[in-house]
Amino acid sequence: MTRYSIFKDVRPYKFLAWPLVPVVIPIVNTSLWLARKSLPVSSGVTLKKVLLSTTDDTSVTLYIYSPVDQPASACLLYFYGSAYFMTQSPHHHKWAMTYAKETTSIVVLVDYRQAPRYPFPAPFNDCFQAADWVFNHSRNLGIDPRKIAVGGDSSGGALAAGVTLLRRDRHLPNFCFQFLLYPVMHARTQTPSMRAFDKTPFWNNALYKMMWSLYVQKPIDPVQPYAAPLEARHFRNLPPAYIEVCEYDPLRDEGLLYAKELMAAKTEADVAVVPKALHGYDIPYWTKRSQAFEARRIAALKTVFEDQQSTRYKQ
Repeated sequence: MTRYSIFKDVRPYKFLAWPLVPVVIPIVNTSLWLARKSLPVSSGVTLKKVLLSTTDDTSVTLYIYSPVDQPASACLLYFYGSAYFMTQSPHHHKWAMTYAKETTSIVVLVDYRQAPRYPFPAPFNDCFQAADWVFNHSRNLGIDPRKIAVGGDSSGGALAAGVTLLRRDRHLPNFCFQFLLYPVMHARTQTPSMRAFDKTPFWNNALYKMMWSLYVQKPIDPVQPYAAPLEARHFRNLPPAYIEVCEYDPLRDEGLLYAKELMAAKTEADVAVVPKALHGYDIPYWTKRSQAFEARRIAALKTVFEDQQSTRYKQ
């Protein structure tokens, strides 16, 4: 931790920077499941669970958070960050409840399947089907289909951007907004930030390579843009985005490159750089830094959801 001027709020959690190897993944996931099970639903929101059948005869759970006693016409479809092999963390549900309450929107958190048991494209297909479900059930959910946003943190950001690309390529109704938090965007490890932050706690170059080896187990040539969005042929006709990156994150430059591609395609990209922050800095969601950027995130979502002129981009 001493190599970087990490803000003080995160320093107490340096004990979490232990080596992560495939053999300990089941232990990590069991611990996360137990912690999540004890998390209460926040006041001001309700939780409903829906089982979504997949194309290969299994099912995934959609956690639907709605504000209490407030009609919600907007929706955030959210894919949590997992490095593709970890289950949901309590902080993902805490943030989902916060977004629902503070933006008066419905938040659908998708419990997609994880690698290595389910490598690409299974997790991606789960997320794509969840998007179809939200659009097809918008009337039942009471939401305006013009105000459905998609979001995700870390690997969930890649899933969100990848689903958006596929919906564009198939000429399907698409999202009004991309809400991407320190996203994975590339399968390569060649950016300056990836080289500079090769030994950072929580996330680094070695973990990045392990993630891709577990997620994409069969070589893809060329690399699928739906797995690695920066491989897309072009970035035209995509929704505007809020892209948050962390100063000491190996993924920092991937998020910045995606923002650059969107802006080059004449799409608005609102970029927020969190100073002195590591990847996953908001896992302790109660810290001052997390709270400061909570306000930034809420403002970005509310601006989109409250804009009565907000419509889907032109196909």
